[in-house]
Amino acid sequence: MPEIDALLGLSFCLYFFDNQQHKLPHLHVKYGDYELIIAIETSECLEGYLPSKQRKRAEAHITMYREQLMQMWRKAVKGENPGKLEDLC
Repeated sequence: MPEIDALLGLSFCLYFFDNQQHKLPHLHVKYGDYELIIAIETSECLEGYLPSKQRKRAEAHITMYREQLMQMWRKAVKGENPGKLEDLC
């Protein structure tokens, strides 16, 4: 599970071959003991929990980098290392 980005205590991760349970392109966002799964294309919360401030920050970050995150998602579901978000910006 590569961490693709980090922001103010948030860790953004993609799992390899992770398109079975949720089907939608998504990220795992971790903050301390919390984890939230967020759809990349819509920023919809699919599962889990983050405190409100961190959830809003994560959603805004995903919205800002949506195109790059979709490129990374396509690599990860094929088992390829998606790299780091900073490498694509």
